[in-house]
Amino acid sequence: MNKVTPIIGFVILSIMALLLFGFASYEAWTLQPVSGVVMTLILLGLLFEIMCESKELRKVKSDLRSGATKRYISYLRESKELRKVKLDVLTRKNLFLFISVFVGTFANYALRVNTGLDTVVATGLVMIIAAIILPDYGVPISCGAFVGMASPALLNHGQMAIAAAVAGGVYVLTVGVFDGFGGKLGTIAFTGCVITGLCLGSEFAHLPVPGWDVGWLIVVYSIIAAVVSFWINIYLKRGAVMAPGIVGLAGGLILPAIHPDIGGMLASMVICAALSGMSSAKRFPHIMPLAIVGLVAGLVFVYSMPLLGGAGGKFGTIAFGSVTAVRGYLDLVEKLRATKRDSSPEICSGSE
Repeated sequence: MNKVTPIIGFVILSIMALLLFGFASYEAWTLQPVSGVVMTLILLGLLFEIMCESKELRKVKSDLRSGATKRYISYLRESKELRKVKLDVLTRKNLFLFISVFVGTFANYALRVNTGLDTVVATGLVMIIAAIILPDYGVPISCGAFVGMASPALLNHGQMAIAAAVAGGVYVLTVGVFDGFGGKLGTIAFTGCVITGLCLGSEFAHLPVPGWDVGWLIVVYSIIAAVVSFWINIYLKRGAVMAPGIVGLAGGLILPAIHPDIGGMLASMVICAALSGMSSAKRFPHIMPLAIVGLVAGLVFVYSMPLLGGAGGKFGTIAFGSVTAVRGYLDLVEKLRATKRDSSPEICSGSE
């Protein structure tokens, strides 16, 4: 694999997360200085972990060294055509991943248009179905489903195809980058939708920041969704695709009935926080930090409302940045502890 490829993917994901979290911090400062301080601390945690992960780029390896592909290549170890075979296998794999993003995008779009399902409900269904029927491609299909969450007012079906193509390309670029961080797929989808929307001159929605009479509910449901999703994923071993699908579907069906006026917003927050539950046990060996991730995601959700509304994947980007920021502070604590024991510790979560 070209060594430049993961660097490009890393930069794309980092920029999108920093863009959203930087804006949310600015918005918080303009409204409430105390919230501005909190949001700035979150942003610093995100920056710290990005720097940590940048040191891990040299360890990113091609999928050719793992799983069935590795076993297949081993049979051809002595062949003069080995280099060509490796390239062909990787090319086919990337093509299938790219196509899967399209499948997820238009599966979600078709459900919404043909059945009138709510966006959150449709997305949850696509993720669950993908996890059951096509588990090997559930991850890229889910990425596409997040593209398909884009508002029809922002992207029509033709423009959605362009966004899916951009997201599919970014997906391939980011294989092996930020592995184990929940919300990464949403950030990829967000990239596709934002680039497409900006290039085509589409009008993004600019929603107001909700008051704290609603904000406290957003934060509470965010914490619950993040913890439950991670629990289903890791402790019940249902997987990183099935878990947020279940939580998102439940939120989309139940919350509008419980909260008729704001149920749609709360359901969006639930699937947003649930995506943080896609994180791996390597990144979060224990469930308690996910409560903090949920708190962070709720705050960012509130203060990022005016920015790039209607873009699919925005919720995933909030989850990704929240997971990364909390992991950053966990790594910082580990660094401070390690400094007392060793003058030059390896501190980042990916280091072993």
